[in-house]
Amino acid sequence: MTCEHTTIIDNDETQVAIDLEHAGTASDYRGPDFRKPFARHFAEGYASRTRRPSDFPVFSGKYSTVSYLDETVHAVESMLARLGVSAGQYYRDVKALFFHRPYHLMPIQAMSFLYVRGLARGDHHHDELARLCQLAGVNVRDVLTETSSYPDLFARVSPETSEASPYDATSAAASVLRKQAGFMDLLVKKMSLGSDAVKDVGNLYCAALPAWIAAGFEEAATSNLELEAAPMIAVGYGSGDAAEALPFHAVAGWRRAALRIGFADALSGAIDLSQAQYEALHDRRDAADIDYPPRDEFAIHRVGNKYERGFQDLGVEYYEFVS
Repeated sequence: MTCEHTTIIDNDETQVAIDLEHAGTASDYRGPDFRKPFARHFAEGYASRTRRPSDFPVFSGKYSTVSYLDETVHAVESMLARLGVSAGQYYRDVKALFFHRPYHLMPIQAMSFLYVRGLARGDHHHDELARLCQLAGVNVRDVLTETSSYPDLFARVSPETSEASPYDATSAAASVLRKQAGFMDLLVKKMSLGSDAVKDVGNLYCAALPAWIAAGFEEAATSNLELEAAPMIAVGYGSGDAAEALPFHAVAGWRRAALRIGFADALSGAIDLSQAQYEALHDRRDAADIDYPPRDEFAIHRVGNKYERGFQDLGVEYYEFVS
């Protein structure tokens, strides 16, 4: 281990080396982006459209999307500046791109956003940028202006402006780009590794990025793909706060470690639920038509219901191992 690199260890086997010296970061407070303030439970009308116990976050779709794009994009561009490479060169050379993944489309949006901004920063790509802008019905100058801007998203929060985006032109061009054959080919080559497998786990919050990396490495190992020394990137994101872009590469012995992850095995016993079954489990009602006898695993044996002066376990789940 050196000051330039650290490693991720899995069962005494090294999988990857992370280039911390060239990691990119971005941090800016985003106020109401995906928060869970306790006071919302006492507000009249909170979660009034559902009959079920809820712990929904305070969430504004467009604002949170812009926050994600703004933070992750600036982190990646910070990394590119520290590496001393252009966006186009890096995207050509990188083997795989892994992003924090709240849902499937979000990393694709981020990558298309980054691609357009990369075109805006490279003079020799202005013809391609001009074509995208023409198809999107926006002005190239507006994209260039947005690319060099650093908007304060929190300062823009108000009842009148919270839905406004400082990147309208770039977003429009990126939307057109996502339909282009060249960009779709980039997604297949650079962002497909492990992508299908990780769709089955939904939004894991802080585990979303590690899960995608795990699925990607397992797929590469089982498909006999070669990753050693190939440049890759992991982009982490914390809602309303910060993002990091970490360049890394696989090292000798990565395949042995990857084959011990067990991502596919962890999902092998999964059951597809109907809407009625899902609602029953969510409401803590019996779903008797689900045929799933636990075996060789921990299961909830009972849920506590005591709330007395001498002893309280209300809502506490008691587990037992079922052999």
